[in-house]
Amino acid sequence: MKKFTTLILIFFALNSFSEDLLALYKEALDKDPDFNSKKADLEISQEFLTQSRSLLLPQLRAVGGTNWNEYYQDRELENDYNTFSYGLNLSQPLFRLDTWFQTKQAKKNFQAAEARFAYQQQDLMIKVTQAYFKILSAQSSLKSAEATEKALENQYNTVLERFNVGAASRIELAESKSAYNQAQSNKVLASGNLEISFEELNSIVGRKITFVESLNSNFIFDVAPTDIEAMVNQGLMSNYLVIEAKNRLKAAESNTKSKSSNFLPKIDLNANANRRTSKQYTFDGVDSSVDLPFTIPTETENRTFSIQFSMPLFTSGLNSSQRRQALLQEVKTEEQLVFIERTVVRSIRSLYTALKTAELNIESLETAVESSKDALDATRLGYELDSRNLVDLLQAERNYSDTQNRLAQAKYGFIVTSLQFKQAVGSLKPSDIVELNSNF
Repeated sequence: MKKFTTLILIFFALNSFSEDLLALYKEALDKDPDFNSKKADLEISQEFLTQSRSLLLPQLRAVGGTNWNEYYQDRELENDYNTFSYGLNLSQPLFRLDTWFQTKQAKKNFQAAEARFAYQQQDLMIKVTQAYFKILSAQSSLKSAEATEKALENQYNTVLERFNVGAASRIELAESKSAYNQAQSNKVLASGNLEISFEELNSIVGRKITFVESLNSNFIFDVAPTDIEAMVNQGLMSNYLVIEAKNRLKAAESNTKSKSSNFLPKIDLNANANRRTSKQYTFDGVDSSVDLPFTIPTETENRTFSIQFSMPLFTSGLNSSQRRQALLQEVKTEEQLVFIERTVVRSIRSLYTALKTAELNIESLETAVESSKDALDATRLGYELDSRNLVDLLQAERNYSDTQNRLAQAKYGFIVTSLQFKQAVGSLKPSDIVELNSNF
């Protein structure tokens, strides 16, 4: 299956017990039922190619049979006997342009299936990565919810102590309690979402995952300077969907030539050797035991060698209709290629813009986290000095927690988008998963 399918082989020596991204991807290669069904599609396409090639090669058949014969004269049974026959038939196509183009069509379809399978392997990389980061994202949300709950719990306890000594109003107590209760609810919701987030990965590998390793905080989120037009041109050459569509178009062209060849003659070479053994002891009622001017053979052999020629003269419009249908299929396939190329161009441009935006968003959110932390510290101090009210403090707590969570989501989104961009360009490889996994 050439270079497309050999990509997966580098993983089989890896440790499959650690729950990191690479180990889970390796496991998905074996256990994801959707991916395995696509692998079977590729093997089916290969068998179609083998079957098509066989139509151009020699065919040798063994034939045989036995017959029970009864001979009657004047409705009287005169003789009954067995006849045995066996032989070999050899045929070799000499001129079959329709079959030749069918073989070329099958070859291009197989190459298209290889490209589709390579794209589906890339899809599996992204699917596993998305499922993996969905868990990390849910963990981040839960961690943020837990931190917020803890902070608001401490705040509520502080307000409650102040209320008990008359230093805080009932309104402040109610507001702090309401915020704390809301934080408890958010924590429960985040905990449930975390459990749900594991299910997608569980369905891919077919077992229960309970823990995944976290992303290294030293991961660098930047986009290398890129000539986007060069990336577009590379995508039109290397994207596996484009490669598949181009091969499908070539297969459709071969199919058109095959249907057009139905108007041409077909020439085959045939050779037959047959042997017949008969238990017949009479010949048209004449007993073979009497003296006859001829002998009645008990075994005969026949050999024939021929070149057969056939050419359609009138098919009631069948050949013409099949040719028109093939031409229309070719037009459809060509339009599908144009559509896929335009989709790839749009995806490359959009994903590159999304990457640049995500890079700037991460930078701004990192600054925002620091600012919201400073704002929280200042608001907390102001509240203790009675220059800020409780509502300000609760809002500062929420802002800090929300900004931290948004930063984590932006980082995970950046990584997935970078993989999708490489897939659109056609450069996504398992080594990218290896490199990404080194950051866990």
